[in-house]
Amino acid sequence: MIYVSNIATNKNRILNHTGLINEKIESLDTPILNEELMCRAGHMEIQLTDQCTLDCPNCHFRGLGDKRLSFEWLDKVVKYIKPRAITLAGGGEPTIYPHFNEAILKLAEIPQAKIGLITNGVTYPAGTWTDYVSWVRISFYSIENGAYSGKPAVLRDVVLKNIGRYLRESGIPNIGVHFLFYRKNMNDIVPFAKKIYSCFKDDQENFKRVHVQFKPAFIMARPTNLNSELHTENKEFLPSIEQIKDVLSSFDREFSGDKRFDDFLHSQSNFQIFRQLVDGYLDELVSATDPSNLPIKKDKREKCYVCLAYQLLAPDGLIYPCFTLAEHRLEEFSIGHVSKLPNLDIGRLRKFHVMNTECCNRVFCRNWVQNGIVREYVRDPFSENIPEDYFF
Repeated sequence: MIYVSNIATNKNRILNHTGLINEKIESLDTPILNEELMCRAGHMEIQLTDQCTLDCPNCHFRGLGDKRLSFEWLDKVVKYIKPRAITLAGGGEPTIYPHFNEAILKLAEIPQAKIGLITNGVTYPAGTWTDYVSWVRISFYSIENGAYSGKPAVLRDVVLKNIGRYLRESGIPNIGVHFLFYRKNMNDIVPFAKKIYSCFKDDQENFKRVHVQFKPAFIMARPTNLNSELHTENKEFLPSIEQIKDVLSSFDREFSGDKRFDDFLHSQSNFQIFRQLVDGYLDELVSATDPSNLPIKKDKREKCYVCLAYQLLAPDGLIYPCFTLAEHRLEEFSIGHVSKLPNLDIGRLRKFHVMNTECCNRVFCRNWVQNGIVREYVRDPFSENIPEDYFF
């Protein structure tokens, strides 16, 4: 499926927001700031709630709060932020938000806005919300110690059933199934892929809409908290290079006996991530918690462009300028509260724009590649391989 390689994993998508980025840069350089412009975001992630139906031990937002977004605050999003792309995610599980259907209908009032959903798939909410969603990504987990993400193992079958419902009932154009892997569950990767394939391959009408995304889990860390113990924990949590090579060998054996399965993974998944891990990506994940990296040298000329195109709205109403900073849920990393719009803390936004935080560097920034793409585009614009998709 072209959607995975050409759109869903294409980091050039951020270039659809260069117009907004340039407008904000110009406004930051003027004595009289355009407040309403600075409120705008090209892509916004909204975390409706901290509450969840699962208890994933490796969730980066686990235990960070127990809030629900006030429904009235969405009026501020519609009036001032006006994103072109909206991802509803966690935080907690968005589909258990009491006003989930109404929230999507409210956000759909934004002209030209596209909406995506990241869910654990335990709940399939009622309502007409599916008419307004461009894609959904369902997280699928391993059973460990007889439990499915800390809950009864029977939920695995519930999630599989709901994946089928999304395919056959929702009409949502793109249905992704997301598998988070780490050292302890590497043996589950191939069976997972085969399970998704075998469950839906005979539904010829809908099978082309399903795709699989593999993602490595890792230990989150603040640069100020790095130590040898945390680094050891991260190395022992991440898969070994031998495990990744074994996964590739196992897939090759499966491919030799089933060409359609081979075609499915190569065209409807980000299967190439395992080769990327072997080719150096795993070393980057290990290095992220290595205290010997500190202090990280910074180029004072470097600028953050992502913070001018992206916002994350947390359940407590705080707005963060990037996902990396939002994961720490610290008020000092926010640019204001949604209820106060159109007023934002422009001083903080300027600080983030010049990359003046501990996380603003190649080791810790989760959008470092996208930021580099914008930087190069500003210097030498190009039009090739920029899908018209406003998520990034």
